[in-house]
Amino acid sequence: MFVNLWKRAPFLRLIIPLISGMIAGLYIRLPFIPICFIVFITVSLLPMPVTWRFALRNVRGACLLLAVACFGLLLMQCADARRYPGWVGHHAKDTCRLIAVLQEPPVKKANSWKAEVEITALVQDEKVQPVRGRALFYFREEPPLQYGDRLLVHTVLRPIKGMGNPGEFDYGRYCSYRNIFHQAFLRNSQWRQLPGTEKNWLNDRLFRAREFCLLTLRTYIPHREEYGIAQALLIGYREELDKEIVQAYTNTGVVHIIAISGLHLGLIYVTLLQLLKWMPKRRWMEVCKALLLILVLWAFSLLTGASASVLRSAVMFTTIAVGQFMISRHTNIYNTLAAAAFLLLCYNPYFLLDAGFQLSFLAVAGIVLCYRPVYDWWMIKNKWLDKLWQMIAVSLAAQVFTWPVCLYYFHQFPNLFLLANVIAVPLSTILLYAEILLMCFAAWPLIAGWLGKLTEWGIMAMNTLIQWIDRIPGAVTSQIYIDLVQTICLYGMTIALCAWLLAKWKAGCYWLLGISSVFAGWLASVRISAKQQQRIIVYNAPRLTAVECVSGQTSRLYADSLHLLQRQTEAAAAFYRVRHSSVIQTAAREQLSPAHQSIRYLSGQAANASYRPSVNKNRVPVLYHEINSTSYSHPSELISFGNKTLLRLTQPLPKRSPLRPMRINYILLSHNSKVDISRLHDFFIYDVIIFDASNAAFLIRKWKNACNELPLRCFSVPDEGAFVINL
Repeated sequence: MFVNLWKRAPFLRLIIPLISGMIAGLYIRLPFIPICFIVFITVSLLPMPVTWRFALRNVRGACLLLAVACFGLLLMQCADARRYPGWVGHHAKDTCRLIAVLQEPPVKKANSWKAEVEITALVQDEKVQPVRGRALFYFREEPPLQYGDRLLVHTVLRPIKGMGNPGEFDYGRYCSYRNIFHQAFLRNSQWRQLPGTEKNWLNDRLFRAREFCLLTLRTYIPHREEYGIAQALLIGYREELDKEIVQAYTNTGVVHIIAISGLHLGLIYVTLLQLLKWMPKRRWMEVCKALLLILVLWAFSLLTGASASVLRSAVMFTTIAVGQFMISRHTNIYNTLAAAAFLLLCYNPYFLLDAGFQLSFLAVAGIVLCYRPVYDWWMIKNKWLDKLWQMIAVSLAAQVFTWPVCLYYFHQFPNLFLLANVIAVPLSTILLYAEILLMCFAAWPLIAGWLGKLTEWGIMAMNTLIQWIDRIPGAVTSQIYIDLVQTICLYGMTIALCAWLLAKWKAGCYWLLGISSVFAGWLASVRISAKQQQRIIVYNAPRLTAVECVSGQTSRLYADSLHLLQRQTEAAAAFYRVRHSSVIQTAAREQLSPAHQSIRYLSGQAANASYRPSVNKNRVPVLYHEINSTSYSHPSELISFGNKTLLRLTQPLPKRSPLRPMRINYILLSHNSKVDISRLHDFFIYDVIIFDASNAAFLIRKWKNACNELPLRCFSVPDEGAFVINL
């Protein structure tokens, strides 16, 4: 069976070396790869006598696969905008004047308006230098701008970086996969609109269509929660979604309902097929039917933003439509799936790293391979119960190959996904059709008003049911942290189990046992390593100071109190140890929770550091070491952990220098400490100066310049991410 599938699905043979080459291209930059590609493709396609072709068939096949791998490596390298000489990052230095074109209408964020722009030129000494590169602009106030507007901007392009905390989502890397490497925060005085526009005709029409859909939904579905779901359900616009509702959909495993996916395109495809049944089965009518299907599918795909999962469905349904109606051939679903992946990766190699792309193809692969065997487990005679079992079988099959990558990316598993899908999928299908009808009857306010009310009530009912499921105890298992090796082992175990149970492959049982042993051994080594770890982490938490001492799977956290943050007391206020403070639950949750998962944190019990409570003049509790030394007796906070010491300075140094310097491993400056860097060596013998994220950016730049002149070793947490000391 596998041999026949391997022969009937040529793209299945090509997709493996292509992905291998792309993965290598992420880490390797080799100048001779184009030559290798030319050599391998020439050998594989070189005309030969029949005898030679038969004798060298394995060599020619291997060369073809190597050529595809080199092609994948080249695609990944060419997709990186930084390799081009005209990239804006090679020319923009410090403050500069830029000409930029908006690639989307500005979108409202929490405290600003965001827009993606294409930088087309640098203006230097009244000379215009053409460049290329994408960036994110953040406006303080709502700008009167639309897609295609041209701007003259005077600003500093800052690199987009992640927070750099252990285990945290790297936003900078995420943007780099979209070839966006810079951002700028603009005041009204820093930009002005230039005359003229630079619009792509197709994009302009798509943005206008999207605005029409949003305006119609806003008119007939006025309530914010229902309106946000309606936007996401119809066109995938998620900027106005309520965060609590999104979390409920995520926890119950039905977030794909509000993220435009192959499900929506499949519903539209099936509906169009039913509507076009009246067309006679003639050659030219079949061609017209295929063209109409393809046109509608791609128009909807582009309207919704052309995400990886939607493009996958569009390519697959296009292939099916062409084969069924144009050339009268039914394609092999495995070859179609592999061909869709191959074409999309050639179009955008960074799709390979997109979670939506991975989940979409893995879900379809699970349905294709496992739906029929799962459905055959239970033969039901009742029609409606059989329909229900079909839905459950599809949900189970879709989870077969997606659950390991879900654990890897999202660190949780929705235990009640079957119940949620049985409710949400049919209800969202009805709501999607209702919204399409609402768009069709938008010109008739009476009909559109009733459709809007019905849609709003339906969305309200769906939200209520999903939130009720989310509140059921045990609805989700969270705080699951697995690394890449464990994810690969889970996939190996899943494939071996499917081959054993579904394909009746006896060797699958032995493979399952072997891979399970590897998984258990790796997990044991990770647990042992976690119990033996000793580290100090200075977190990158905006406007906060947070230092954690980790011993095994317990830790001690030193952080600013929420009281200090709210009252904005002077920077000389001290270091606080927080057990269950609201600052941990709110302001620092995004930084601490992923880190605790990555270090296998179990509880907040005290580690080896000792402390003594005191009270400062603001009556805010302080927990710190006193420095009992004749060399330095100024009020400061000292953390001693293992064989390392970290001193936090918040007040100016004394005027009089001590008799001998005090030995300290690390000095931490926080909350705009008024410390003269040049005098530190009179008081301390130290290794590194650390600037945390509670300091102003201009002050950190001043300190870094002072360190470079002396020279001194320094580390800026806002610029370089969390400072981690492994003991």
